[in-house]
Amino acid sequence: MSQKNERRDKNVHDILVVVGIDFGTSYSGFAYCHTASANQEVCTNTEWSGYHGRFKTNTVLQYDDDFEKVTEWGKLAFAKKVERKNMDKDEPKSVGLFKLYLGSFGKLDDDLKPKIPVDYKKAIADYLREMGKLIKTKISEHWPDVNFYENVLLIISVPADYSKKELAIMRECSLEAELIRKENIEYLQFTTEPEAAAIYCMKKCLNEHSLASTGTTFMIVDCGGGTVDLTTRKLVGEDQLSEVTERIGDYCGSSFIDEAFLKHLGSI
Repeated sequence: MSQKNERRDKNVHDILVVVGIDFGTSYSGFAYCHTASANQEVCTNTEWSGYHGRFKTNTVLQYDDDFEKVTEWGKLAFAKKVERKNMDKDEPKSVGLFKLYLGSFGKLDDDLKPKIPVDYKKAIADYLREMGKLIKTKISEHWPDVNFYENVLLIISVPADYSKKELAIMRECSLEAELIRKENIEYLQFTTEPEAAAIYCMKKCLNEHSLASTGTTFMIVDCGGGTVDLTTRKLVGEDQLSEVTERIGDYCGSSFIDEAFLKHLGSI
């Protein structure tokens, strides 16, 4: 066995907590699970700064006057965005929809990308940093002896069309956000959003409806803030899925619907 494989095996045995992060165009959230728990119960975070009870919070940031320091994030930042809509245009504004700059290289016209006053990489890193602070707090509250950088595996869901370049940017932003200590560390991994949704359906939805039998075919319709993706999967064995049709998707998510609706109202 090579030294690299030995290190990988050691890292796997060191994992005590797995954290799934859904970094979305409009909303984001996370869930976590201790690998040694009796039934490996997944805890979905519902406690956010300023409010409780929702699985996700807004993917929005509020900066100071120099757009250097984050003053609010999530729903509180979105609320301030609404408050500022009738204020002086020179006032600092909330920054959102910055995820659209990733995955859209050559696929999305520039006029459809949001005009933001900061580099999109900075915005992504700043948002992941704020979420990371909350993740670290939750893990520390539940398991004080868990070392975040040595015992926690982070899995971030990403759109299916992300290239190696875009995944590298996500790693770069995660490092800047202090989610990891080294860019190539194996404690950060990615899964595609359709794959994550398919596994969830296989593990939960099919069982709930007594459909978890070999040959069952189901369609995943992922209507997000940036993209809408459709994929069809078949259960071919215990915990095994095959792709029946090639995934299809486009940039026609809710943020574009909102923008088109506002333009339509403005034209009336």
